[in-house]
Amino acid sequence: MFYKEAVDYIENLEKFGSTYGLDTVRLLLDKLGNPQNSLKFVHIAGTNGKGSTSCFITNILAQSGYRVGTFNSPSVFGYNERYLLDNLPIDDASVAKYITQVAVARDEMIKDGLNAPTAFEVEFAVAMLFFKDSKCDFAVLECGLGGRLDATNSIPHKEVAVITSISFDHTTILGNTLQAIASEKAAIVKDCPLVTYKQCDEVMSVFNKVNDLRVCPAAKLISSSKSGQTFEYKGEKYSIRQLGEYQLQNCSLAIECAKVLASKGYHISDDDIKLGIAGALWKGRLQIVNKGEKTFILDGAHNPDGAKVLAQELKRNFSDAKKCFVFGMFADKDIDGVLENIGSLADKFIAIKPTSKRGLDEKITLEKCLKYTPCSISCSTMGEAIRLAYQSENDTIIVCGSLSILNSALEEINKL
Repeated sequence: MFYKEAVDYIENLEKFGSTYGLDTVRLLLDKLGNPQNSLKFVHIAGTNGKGSTSCFITNILAQSGYRVGTFNSPSVFGYNERYLLDNLPIDDASVAKYITQVAVARDEMIKDGLNAPTAFEVEFAVAMLFFKDSKCDFAVLECGLGGRLDATNSIPHKEVAVITSISFDHTTILGNTLQAIASEKAAIVKDCPLVTYKQCDEVMSVFNKVNDLRVCPAAKLISSSKSGQTFEYKGEKYSIRQLGEYQLQNCSLAIECAKVLASKGYHISDDDIKLGIAGALWKGRLQIVNKGEKTFILDGAHNPDGAKVLAQELKRNFSDAKKCFVFGMFADKDIDGVLENIGSLADKFIAIKPTSKRGLDEKITLEKCLKYTPCSISCSTMGEAIRLAYQSENDTIIVCGSLSILNSALEEINKL
């Protein structure tokens, strides 16, 4: 396969949906020679914050001189971002090479009468081959969904497990209580320390059963501006470029994870930790793009918790700005819960439909947005939405509701 054929192959597999279990991916990895067995892992689960946390951890390890592979899903600004080497995306030729290799193994499984691996299982196997061939010292893995039966949990051993914030999401699969969801995610812990921070009693009742639990104390914000934040954690001062006070929690997880690895004998200094997180930048989360006199803010905010932290940051650093939201969500997400958090902040909504088949129709989105501000409108394309937002009287334009809309939004912003 060439690159486009390889990406089209994955997109075609995605149409068949996903399964939740480990048997098929283990058989696939076995056919590929079990590349995962040569790697050392940091495994990350959680509802929100996995991507940012993996970015901080990757940067710390790379700053310490280690070669680091990072597997994230979904990608936001390009397919290759799903497979990172020292925070840089895989090249097109390698995408084609490894997807072709895994596709051959998948076909063999089908011929043998075995279950066909899903798109995510194929991508995970691609990551394992790529990281092995790249001679990675560490592989940082982000769970796709849940933890217990997520394909990434097929790895045999982990140096450390990290769990970010737990909230309601994928309740039909993971359970309809926080305790049930936490149990699914805590199942990634396999004879290794668990790093998390203090969460609600329902969640902590699960985490407190882990033998080696490291609970991060709260970080203290020192200062915040549109260019970044400075905070104190365990008596040390740190600076980051990421906006959002919730990033202090993600940073604390990364710092504590690095401390655990250092205690195991890995060479990670305090300076490496500070420089690593200072240089980290996770796109699509409160990402600022300035265009003329306008400020664009790109943020997924695809569930109520994500919308809540977006709202907090807008109140903190953009309270005086006139705000236009370019807003589109998936039909299976809680649009009412998201709007409850951001609706009162909007001077205007421009409703759009994400191009995915899961996208909620822009007319339905508009109807809900009109409850918060009567000057809201809908657009049939992202290009039209961005142009109208740019031409409006609003000086701050927030694109949110789904990570899937951010890439096309950025492409249109760059055309202005």
